[in-house]
Amino acid sequence: MQSSRLSRCTNSYRCTGECVKCTGGISSADRACQAMGQVYHAGCFSCCVCGQKLKGKPFYDFSGQVFCEEDYLYSSVKHFAEVCTSCGYLITDMVLQALGKSFHPDCFRCVICNETLEGQPFSVDTQNKIYCVKDYHRFLARTCARCEQLILPTEGSNEIVRVMSMGKSYHMACYDGKSDI
Repeated sequence: MQSSRLSRCTNSYRCTGECVKCTGGISSADRACQAMGQVYHAGCFSCCVCGQKLKGKPFYDFSGQVFCEEDYLYSSVKHFAEVCTSCGYLITDMVLQALGKSFHPDCFRCVICNETLEGQPFSVDTQNKIYCVKDYHRFLARTCARCEQLILPTEGSNEIVRVMSMGKSYHMACYDGKSDI
């Protein structure tokens, strides 16, 4: 396993010699910095990903490469972290798993009312859109072919029970076993 460490490039006005990165000469008049026991021109000591100058800033040395703090955290976390299905950002702390996908807990929301559904019952339509149970029933409930009322869960339940016959939906109490052809 490779190790990394957070360090800080120090200002050194007594730096002389050769820059480790560009091999150019460094004199006491040049702006230089010292890091990892080496001397760099201030402009040469930069993040290998974004090029940010790191003089006086925190950095990580990993496998001989120097990273700014942001790029190191992003690149090391992205190999292990999940990406939120909803917002597309890395999930660096708590992951909510639902429908075989990963979400930030705050991103797992009903598509209608936008309420967070963490720890709540939910429903999904045929396009995998996520709904709170109330909105799912309100917007996607079937109408009974006999009484023409919405087929909703009975009081105290979150499940809809309906009879399907000949392509029509019925309440259990409304279905008499005969088709209305």
